[in-house]
Amino acid sequence: MSMEKEITELVTRIAQSKNFAGIFMTRKEITELMTKVATDAALIGWCHAEDMTRNRLEKKITQMEQEMNILQDQMKSLELDLLSAQSK
Repeated sequence: MSMEKEITELVTRIAQSKNFAGIFMTRKEITELMTKVATDAALIGWCHAEDMTRNRLEKKITQMEQEMNILQDQMKSLELDLLSAQSK
């Protein structure tokens, strides 16, 4: 789910809560609500950033493993070339 959609659902869920629907709120209650929404939204963003970082690192590890396999193949080829050159 996209980060924007999760935040929209969070706001909608809190706005429809019976604790806040159709009542007047004090300045303190509004501040507490805004703090809760901002905190939860920041956590949603942090979770998405962690997922993106994990995916990026997994791709980098896969790429490095492929490069390592290529280098190992090249080393084997060079070893065979060296052995054949020594036997001549």
